[in-house]
Amino acid sequence: MSLREVLITRYCADRTVERRNAVIDAHRHLCVRGARKFKRAHNDRADLEQVAAVGLIKAAANYRAEMRTPFQAYASIMIVGELMHHVRDHERMIRPPRALIALQRRYAEAWDRLTVANHREPTISELAAALGVPPGTVMELRSLRRPEHIPLPETDSADGPERVDLLADTTDAIALEERIALTLAVDELAERERAIVLGTYAAGLTQAEIGERLGLSQSHVSKLLARALHKLRRAA
Repeated sequence: MSLREVLITRYCADRTVERRNAVIDAHRHLCVRGARKFKRAHNDRADLEQVAAVGLIKAAANYRAEMRTPFQAYASIMIVGELMHHVRDHERMIRPPRALIALQRRYAEAWDRLTVANHREPTISELAAALGVPPGTVMELRSLRRPEHIPLPETDSADGPERVDLLADTTDAIALEERIALTLAVDELAERERAIVLGTYAAGLTQAEIGERLGLSQSHVSKLLARALHKLRRAA
């Protein structure tokens, strides 16, 4: 049993402030790692680490041994969730309407469906008809989906591609332990598979958009996504 595991076991047996602080100190590296993944040119890494520390403190306060999930996995989810909420609340001068955000997945699905059917990229009018919205709404959706809004992890990053960080969003209907299990399963995927799953389900990118950013054809992305989902189903 590692020192961190010993600290967690002791804390769960006797939840004193001192033991909680020992757990937090032993896992501060998770805050550094989380901040590094969310670092952009326009934000401050020290600020992000402070936000991540709030998530770590919440994880220590809420963790229970009977959850039967590794504390590090649980804390990582909580840290990422805290960072996501911070980024969403502070990095956009004007936040898009909730209804527009909710349309993004349908937009991605319609884009893929029409591209396959017509063997070309769909027009704004075609997308508007498929979604049942005005063309202006489709143009707003496209502006939300620009690369600066939805970064895809670098496959050659020293820390490896990010996990499916959207799973940390507590507004999702997925139970926390299921999010942790899925996050750990995603970590076992190959780098490109992991990036494609993240791009599809966390960033809401279309297969063509992912292919363009990874230098792959849409059909190749489709095959890699199918293989990745098969692996995740087997791991479930």
